[in-house]
Amino acid sequence: MKALLACAVCLAGFPLAVVAQDDLPIDQSKLYVSDPAACEALEKKGVDAFMDTDFLVLSFKDGIHSMEFTCDLYEIKSRPNNNMLFVDAICQAPGEVYPDTFSISPYDAKTIQLVSTYDAMMAMSRPVDGAEPTGNPGVTLYTRCDNLSEIRVD
Repeated sequence: MKALLACAVCLAGFPLAVVAQDDLPIDQSKLYVSDPAACEALEKKGVDAFMDTDFLVLSFKDGIHSMEFTCDLYEIKSRPNNNMLFVDAICQAPGEVYPDTFSISPYDAKTIQLVSTYDAMMAMSRPVDGAEPTGNPGVTLYTRCDNLSEIRVD
């Protein structure tokens, strides 16, 4: 029993989250999309793919884009020995401009998780017929398009 307690005390101070994500880098040279099928659509149709499907594209160089929405990324911060990112952005949709901050972290080998402060706050401030919000508000999963580093514009 004492040995088990001693092991538990030793492990309590060990940063498990860092170990779990150390082997999942975020490739900032690739495009990421909110709908995995969009990778193939962008490869075949370029920017015209936005006409067929509603999805978001994340490029660390160009920001986040869709047909009527954009976020320009101003600063991407990282820390040594940690592959999570903190991003300052200014976003625009028809009739609105607002600042936002994102945390971006690996979700799995090909997917990143982006958490928007603005989206989370907006979801939490809207009552939905008296029901509590479900899920994780403000979270969008983006899949890496291994075949793309930019959107083809013809």
